[in-house]
Amino acid sequence: MTTANVVFSGPGEKVKPLMQEAVIASGETIKPGHLVLLDSSGEWKNHDSAGQGGDYCIADMNVIEQKSATETLTIGDTAPAFVPTPGETYNIVLADGETIAVGDPLTSNGDGTVKEAVTSGGDEVLFYAREAVTTSGATGRIRARVATANYSATA
Repeated sequence: MTTANVVFSGPGEKVKPLMQEAVIASGETIKPGHLVLLDSSGEWKNHDSAGQGGDYCIADMNVIEQKSATETLTIGDTAPAFVPTPGETYNIVLADGETIAVGDPLTSNGDGTVKEAVTSGGDEVLFYAREAVTTSGATGRIRARVATANYSATA
């Protein structure tokens, strides 16, 4: 499991990844590395469609207040999120109860975290694991590469 202190992990020569900013919606618990969406009022909420992609971003940490990559973002604050680009690597939040091997496809868990994509269920593949991680009793962080294109895991 990654212990990285950043969300964006590469490629190293990319000095300014594409980002978007919005306010954290009321009632949301968003951590750096969560998948997020803009709600109808233009505020960040956790990605809430398990097995699906859509127009998601990846929440970054609050660097203005020098918060760590594991500290929850504050409701009402403006927060940046990365617009994922195929081939880029991120340290994202893995759901509890997952056993992931290097190269496993990952999809949304429906709560901002990611899980292994189910090949028989047609989950959209959003990422590929770059490390082996097992979570038990809590979420974890995993280094993962953005898939070239979202596609059904049965394709």
